[in-house]
Amino acid sequence: MKTWRICCFLVIAVMATTIAAAQKPANEPVPKYDKGTEAVFKGTVGEVKDRQCPVSGGMGAHLVLKLTGGSSLQVHLALTKFVNQYELVFQKGDAVEVTGVKVKFEGVDTIFARKVKNGEDEYLFRDGDGKPLW
Repeated sequence: MKTWRICCFLVIAVMATTIAAAQKPANEPVPKYDKGTEAVFKGTVGEVKDRQCPVSGGMGAHLVLKLTGGSSLQVHLALTKFVNQYELVFQKGDAVEVTGVKVKFEGVDTIFARKVKNGEDEYLFRDGDGKPLW
């Protein structure tokens, strides 16, 4: 009976350790917007999605930008309510030009967008210093 309890305890301990090791850090710091590294990225919208986001501080609007070489980048726009308030609409397949800072965030190549040009329309999400407008 004592051996059975020890075996159960060991199995539970190994499972808990494995689960804890597989989880991402809960409080990964959000990289700063470094105006000195700002660049322009051209591609097409591969996906439009809203999700909880530490960059936006709530439900955030995001794009997946497909680049000509076949790679893709996650694009953080702004709070979803900011995007909806101004009725900004992005469709899969739209050719866009994103001005922003490329960082590695949550293990993914990411752009913090300052502005996005979609056809003749230009949408601002951050001011000239990179501070959010939302």
